[in-house]
Amino acid sequence: MHILLVRFSSMGDVVLQTATLNWLRALLGKEAHFSFVTSSEFVGLMTSHPEVGAVIGFDRKGGESWGDFKRKIMSLHSERPIDLILDLHGTLRSFRLRCSFWRIPALTVDKRRWERFLLTKIKSVRLKRLFDLKLFGLETQVTRIIRDFEGIFDDTRGVRRTVEFRKGAHQELTSLGARSPFSLPTPYLVIAPAASFEFKRWPVASFVELVRVLLKETSYHLVILAGPEDTFCAAFDDISSDRLHNLQGKTSLKQSMDVLAHATLCVGNDSGMNHIAEAAGVSCVTLFGPTDPRFGFAPHGTRSRFLAKEMACRPCSTTGKTACYRDRHYCMEEITVAEVRETIRQILEDR
Repeated sequence: MHILLVRFSSMGDVVLQTATLNWLRALLGKEAHFSFVTSSEFVGLMTSHPEVGAVIGFDRKGGESWGDFKRKIMSLHSERPIDLILDLHGTLRSFRLRCSFWRIPALTVDKRRWERFLLTKIKSVRLKRLFDLKLFGLETQVTRIIRDFEGIFDDTRGVRRTVEFRKGAHQELTSLGARSPFSLPTPYLVIAPAASFEFKRWPVASFVELVRVLLKETSYHLVILAGPEDTFCAAFDDISSDRLHNLQGKTSLKQSMDVLAHATLCVGNDSGMNHIAEAAGVSCVTLFGPTDPRFGFAPHGTRSRFLAKEMACRPCSTTGKTACYRDRHYCMEEITVAEVRETIRQILEDR
């Protein structure tokens, strides 16, 4: 059986789909073959995955035509006929792909759009508390997708099967394959202050204060990991310490994955960096502001934790893209350095 899994973006969402890959491999055995379709900038996430045979990238930003992209999939199909398209994105782009290959059976993920829409529109903390994760289907995405599809595949223990298949350090369901060590002093903690949208970021001043506290109270090296566009990370350069390593803009995606895979802990926003870390079995502290853990993106590792403040105005959007209408970014600013430090302490002591 050859299954084509489709998830174009974003970085963290692509990583989360590896739980589905692991489940399918555990269920279907060695004879099944899996290919993955994603945006070209995320191909590197999947090329080393032990369960993926071929990875096809769509370079829409680079001007690749839909015809050229379609021909790549047709070539794959001619080499090994695709038996099923598993649409894990549920967008117009993935719908177009399914229509382009309409003769191939397809299944589409339920993104819980209605439930997420309701959660963003209710402006009462008490009413939000009624959103039971199982009742509204907003449990962690890595388990939700498996539970949604396991009945179709006649499986009665999908999540448990995946945990047993992975046998990870703390029952992580996602994976990205073995990573080479990066040239850094160990042990180290990763600080990932970036996010896909500005409003999802904890204030950089808070991250800087946290780094100062950790340098003072622990013996760990600290690694700042962010992309070339995250120039606000220059704020860390004011800290003078040989245990602080600011790698903002200095690592490729592959190198960032290597750094995260060998960290002791990762602290960051609701972003792809934390999902990559968890896929390597690294515990995380995830900070939520305008988005909500109930959307399905809370950390799933048993030793990972998240911090979020209950407010009537949050979540304000499903992606965190919408600008805050208030005079201050309360949902992020109300998360204190002391709370984050205490959460880090608890995780490190539980290792």
